Amino acid sequence: MMKNTQSLQSGGIKIVLLSLGVLFCLNSASFAQWSPDSKKNAESSESKSDLKNMIQLPVSNVPALEGPVDPEKYYIGPSDLLSVNIWISPPLNFTLSVTPEGTLIIPTVGEVSVADVTLALAKKRIINEINKKYLSGKPSVTLLNPRSIMVTVTGAVRNPGKYILNATDRVDKAVTMANKNQKDILAEPKSVSMIAGIRKDDSKEFDERNQSKRNIRLTRRSGEKQRTDILRYYATKEDQWNPLLREGDEIFVPRIDPNTNIFAIYGGVNKQGSFELVEGDSLLNAIELAYGLTPRAKKDSIEHYRYDLTGGGQTVSYYDVDDINRGSASDVAMLPGDRIVVKERPDIRENYCVFVEGEVRYPGTYPITKESTTLSTVIGWAGGFTEYASLSAAEVVRRAVPAEEQTFERALSYRGTVLVEDTANYRVESVLRMNHEAVNVNFVDLFKKKDMSQEVILQNGDWVRIPAQQKTVYVFGQVVNPGNVPFVQGERYKEYIGRAGGYTDNANTSDVMIIKRATHQWLSPGETEIEEGDFVWVPRDPERTSTYYWNIVGQLASILSVAVSIVLLTIQLNK
Repeated sequence: MMKNTQSLQSGGIKIVLLSLGVLFCLNSASFAQWSPDSKKNAESSESKSDLKNMIQLPVSNVPALEGPVDPEKYYIGPSDLLSVNIWISPPLNFTLSVTPEGTLIIPTVGEVSVADVTLALAKKRIINEINKKYLSGKPSVTLLNPRSIMVTVTGAVRNPGKYILNATDRVDKAVTMANKNQKDILAEPKSVSMIAGIRKDDSKEFDERNQSKRNIRLTRRSGEKQRTDILRYYATKEDQWNPLLREGDEIFVPRIDPNTNIFAIYGGVNKQGSFELVEGDSLLNAIELAYGLTPRAKKDSIEHYRYDLTGGGQTVSYYDVDDINRGSASDVAMLPGDRIVVKERPDIRENYCVFVEGEVRYPGTYPITKESTTLSTVIGWAGGFTEYASLSAAEVVRRAVPAEEQTFERALSYRGTVLVEDTANYRVESVLRMNHEAVNVNFVDLFKKKDMSQEVILQNGDWVRIPAQQKTVYVFGQVVNPGNVPFVQGERYKEYIGRAGGYTDNANTSDVMIIKRATHQWLSPGETEIEEGDFVWVPRDPERTSTYYWNIVGQLASILSVAVSIVLLTIQLNK
């Protein structure tokens, strides 16, 4: 009995010892798994995962913006996409969309109302709620993608109806969309129009000039009303005249008569023309709409014209803009039909210039003084003539009549009395004048003979052309070898024709003409001396058949028979 008891105790001890050994091994393995190195690797893996979650992928459908969104002016609404970041360890990052009820649901924080408040105020509310939950860390809120909104456009537009735009768009964008053709509206990316069917698209009925640009009425969903002045916004960039849109906005564009209820401003302003008159317009507003005064505007004598309804006629008043701005003079309220004229100080320092080309030492563009700079002065600035200059062929060409004015100029020219037989010649000369108006000056007399009576005053845009000497005379027509023949001073035309191989059998030797290089004038050999660059023209002797001569004989016979008949008749009457 004792042996059996001892044997059982010994077996129990072995079991206990074996169990303790197994537990020891398990604890060792567990300790190895949670060693400092393993713990460090686990923390690194977790940090990488958190960092990966924090990275914001770019938002691909962000609309084109006119600049950074101003948190003080942008109002939050349903579907705005926000990034909410809580900078703790590890940091928390959430990309959240505003719910249709106008709230933002932030995980671990709760629901925050952000509807119809500015982005700046929404940020404060969200951060305050986060700070209640997380005592440490610094939260931040960022707008990732502005929402799409639906607005209504009615009135004097091509296509009244509802339009899907973006919360960063302004009133002018909605009006522009409503003025487009329906097919162009549907082609707009992310701006699909839903036409309400108030009026069909009819381009013949629509005229954009008949719609107001300065008295557009904007009604918010809350009932708030606001006047929109698109032209004033373009001139001043003040947001109040062209506010950002919100969902539910209604835009009404009134119809106007572009010929009444207007004022105009002309002269020294950056945009002249007539403008729609709205309540509150003044002289300073008018200058503002015209994008301000030009540097040469006379600010101390602005002319204000007004029609006198009582006495008839027109009255004119003068104002100093600086006095009005300083408050020492009152601004002037504008009335329908008022006209403003801003005179400018004259300035003769305009870009007057002439162009010199050809055989001068320094060809190019040279500035001139209006009605003062002479041809000799400009040639001096150009360094004078080169040894290759041909003064006999030099010319000054004045600016030709512009192509768009030539038809009118030609019509004016025909108002005079032109003989029928001279009409063709007059047309040719008119075309030459309109395209190549020459200034009559003899360069040889002016620069070699010092004849100052040939001096001319250059005008803006004149071309001074100094061709090179050609040292040849061109002989062509009925000669054996037409072409350039070396020029020899004093030689007559027959010598040049001889060096061109002489006349052909068909040459008309009695009608040879000299064509001057400079003027292209046709002269007989006895009227001019041949100069370098001139042309010698030898015409063809016309070939006539026997029929031609028989016709002449027949005509002479007819004339002779008539004459004989007259003589016989006279003799009979005298008997």
